[in-house]
Amino acid sequence: MVNAHRITVGDAICISLHEGGGTSDLEGIKGRFPDVSESDLIAALDGQTETLGSLNCLYIDLNGTKILADVGFGIARRPDLGNVDLALQSVGVQPADIDIVYLTHFHGDHIAGLLTPEGNPTYPNARYVTSNAEWQEWIPRWEASEQEYHKQLLNMMTSLEDKFAFVDDGDEVIAGVTVVLIPGHTLGQTGLLVESNGERFIHVADLLHQTFQFAHTDWHFAFDSDGTMASKTRADMLERCATENLLAMFYHLPFPGIGHVKKDGAVYQWQAIEI
Repeated sequence: MVNAHRITVGDAICISLHEGGGTSDLEGIKGRFPDVSESDLIAALDGQTETLGSLNCLYIDLNGTKILADVGFGIARRPDLGNVDLALQSVGVQPADIDIVYLTHFHGDHIAGLLTPEGNPTYPNARYVTSNAEWQEWIPRWEASEQEYHKQLLNMMTSLEDKFAFVDDGDEVIAGVTVVLIPGHTLGQTGLLVESNGERFIHVADLLHQTFQFAHTDWHFAFDSDGTMASKTRADMLERCATENLLAMFYHLPFPGIGHVKKDGAVYQWQAIEI
C-alpha cells in the first residue's frame, strides 16, 4: 500500500504521510453533521452510502530543516492506525531526524502520537511549535475536565511544554514556511504556507472534513469549537485557494489529500491530484 506521496515546491520536499483511514456510513456522517437534515446529506452524497476519509500528516524538508506537521493518533492511542513513522521510514526519514514538530491544533488525532507506548517522546530531537491561541484554548479546558483522556492529553502536553515555541498568524516557522490562522474548528487552528522559488503550497489541516463541504461551506461539523467561525473561515480560505490557484492539502480528505480548489459559479469543487 502506498503510504507516502511526494511533491516538490521549489526547493522544498513535501510529503503526505498516510496514518490510516476508513469509511463512514450514513449514520456516522449524520453524527458528525447533526444540524444537517438526512435528506440534505443524502442529496450531498449523490447516491453514495458511505464516504472515505483519511489522516494525512505532512512532512516538509526545506534547506535541511525537517518539519513534521501533526503526528496522528500514534500506535500508543490507535495501534490499528499509527502508520506515520512507517510512512516516514519509507522515504528514508527516522523519527529522530525530525527537527520541528508543528501542531496545527490539539485534537487527539493530530497530537496523540507525540509519545510512544512507553511514554517517551516519539520525536526525541524535535522542538515543538504551535499557535498561542491553541495552547490557551485547550490547556485550561483539559485542566477543568474530569475525562481520563483529557487528563492524559494534558499530562502529555505539559510534559513537553519546555520544548514548545508559540507562534501567531503570519509568523515564520522557518524561512519559507509561514503560519496561516484558520480558526473555528478550534480557536487557534493554523495551517502552513510553503513558498520556495516562486512556487506555493498550503496545508489547511481540518478546514473541512468531507468533500461535500466544498459545496456546503456553512454545514457545521460536530467537533468545531465555533461552528459559525469555522464556516466563515472555510469559505474565506477556499476562496483564497481558488483565486490564487494554490495547491492545497487537507488532513482528512482521501489520501494524499492534495489538490486544487476550483469554483463553478458560487460553488467550490475539489480537484484531487492524480497518484
